[in-house]
Amino acid sequence: MTLVLLACAGLSDAERVRASGDAADFPTAMSTCPELDGACKMEAVVRFAEWPRCPDVPHPWDDECRFRQAEAVERTDDGPAAFALCHSTIYEVGCATHVAGQQARRTEAVTDAGERWALLAPHTNERFAFDYWRGFWRTHIDRGDAPAIEACPSRVCRDAGGRELEATVHSLAIPCAAERPPPGWIPEGSVASRAAWDAALSRHCVGG
Repeated sequence: MTLVLLACAGLSDAERVRASGDAADFPTAMSTCPELDGACKMEAVVRFAEWPRCPDVPHPWDDECRFRQAEAVERTDDGPAAFALCHSTIYEVGCATHVAGQQARRTEAVTDAGERWALLAPHTNERFAFDYWRGFWRTHIDRGDAPAIEACPSRVCRDAGGRELEATVHSLAIPCAAERPPPGWIPEGSVASRAAWDAALSRHCVGG
């Protein structure tokens, strides 16, 4: 460690950051960073997944470090633990929104999604239910297998479905004069999904 510090003594801060990024092990990467460079130290923790060292990162990068840890934990499909980390940071809203959306993307059907949210809800704020259901709808609209809005188990699921249908219409930039039937992934006979599509089309058609 002493040799590392001596080797860094003649380097500029920018050179020390680059050296940290090239380091082969965590102790070298961490000690090579400039003393007060929280971003450099946070990147060292993240690169080597040395999560217990997040508290050693200068503020506010310690919060960013736990945010990145929450993302890593979510990738193991431990939603409750990921939410707990989110709630320990100053970036709670952005972090929990991301975790909620990622958890929803792991579901295959609206019933599965409802069951998963029931297990997650005690570990986070109910405000993130909307982000969860938007993640579900975005995934299944993109895959072309979105369910009927009527299949939703809750009002927040239905509202999120309507919002993502609207976002889809908005992204298509459909001319107002065009005849645009609903896409094939809107389930036949779904009055609510068709109504949401038509309402969004009337609001977001282009050139009307």
